[in-house]
Amino acid sequence: MPEPSTTPPDDLSFEKRWFRHGILSGLPLAAPGLPFGFVVGFLVDETASINNLAGWASGFIVFAGSSQLAAVELLADDASALVVIFTVFLINSRHIMYSAAMNPRLTGAPTWFRVLGSYLLIDQAFALAENQPEDMALRDRIWSFLGTGATFWVIWIAAVTLGVVVGNVIPEEWSLTFSVPILFMGLMVLSIKNQPGVIAAIIGGCVAYVTRDFPQGTGLLLAIACGVTGGTLAETRLESAEETAETT
Repeated sequence: MPEPSTTPPDDLSFEKRWFRHGILSGLPLAAPGLPFGFVVGFLVDETASINNLAGWASGFIVFAGSSQLAAVELLADDASALVVIFTVFLINSRHIMYSAAMNPRLTGAPTWFRVLGSYLLIDQAFALAENQPEDMALRDRIWSFLGTGATFWVIWIAAVTLGVVVGNVIPEEWSLTFSVPILFMGLMVLSIKNQPGVIAAIIGGCVAYVTRDFPQGTGLLLAIACGVTGGTLAETRLESAEETAETT
């Protein structure tokens, strides 16, 4: 890790060392995004109801793999625009918590960074930013984050582009769409870190199975809502039980 900057706190000019550090830190976590992005691009090419250019552009307009993939799947099932938008909002709502958690460390950051940084704030970028030292200089923190975000962005767009371009030459019998549930399952397993997470996953999975034939993706919306509600209630009850145990 580079040495902390010795420049004044109000100097936020480009810091090459920390920008490069952000790039190198992000590469290992960005690698899994290659097959994920390729599948998204492939599905865009395979879905007749989605224009390839519009589908490809969603890669940098949305820049959120899970919600982008969900949107493509819903559009392929002829879901309504309202269902697609609400689903994307629900999936990406965790970014609100990410922003709140990072805010204390970015006090004094300029408006241009807050706008650009919110766009580049994905799961991996947040994880790396949270692992940085508490006393890290604002200038170092900003340019390290931008280096990480730029790395994820370039790799994701390249992967989606490749999927769109070569999707029409891949034989249909290969059926790469099987990797979609596998990818989501992997993301789910990685995100389950406690009992409320397990409960949310079980409830969401069961509801999704029962409502799989609901029209226009409403089953997925219901599954997400039930899973989030169940996980939240479980977490609230667990915290209450811990507080009770501490006071006795």
